[in-house]
Amino acid sequence: MTGGWWRTNRWWLVVLAGALAALCTITWRSDAVQGWWAREPHRAHGVDAEGWAQVGDVRARLAGLEQVDWLDDGYGGRIEVPDGYTLWAADVSLRSDAPDAPASEEEEEESFSSCEVVLVDAAGREFTAGASALPGMPYPEGPSCTGAVSSRSTQHFLTPDDAEPVEVRLVELDLLPDYWALPVPAPA
Repeated sequence: MTGGWWRTNRWWLVVLAGALAALCTITWRSDAVQGWWAREPHRAHGVDAEGWAQVGDVRARLAGLEQVDWLDDGYGGRIEVPDGYTLWAADVSLRSDAPDAPASEEEEEESFSSCEVVLVDAAGREFTAGASALPGMPYPEGPSCTGAVSSRSTQHFLTPDDAEPVEVRLVELDLLPDYWALPVPAPA
């Protein structure tokens, strides 16, 4: 034999290094895609003939969406919407047939889970609920979207004047990648 082991196997070492690099890349990409899929809303649940969308045990419905010119600041005053912006009020109803969780002696506090409410416009822009961008307005609590619920809440969205709402989404972290997709009814 003429030459050492390294010289005889140099091409196989190059192939082996390339194969290991490809394997590492595929494994990393697979983990990244799986994480992205599980941590973001990707599977929309649309409404049925009665206007209700269901994810898990909870059904949601958009009872109404309208423009408002001002909000009550909670102290008897009014907070006006600034020029160039529109304030939307969305009424969202939630219902569940899930049984109440059994009371536990160890659990003194109620478990609370609120979902994120998002308004999507025709351009695909997303606006998170909360008029906290208006001076003097606190950030509102989102509705509870898990367990035994029966509620109706009003969520506010501050958008540019050119925003044309097409959908309200409810996103619960524990139920991702599923989410409620509630279409905005066409104006009459």
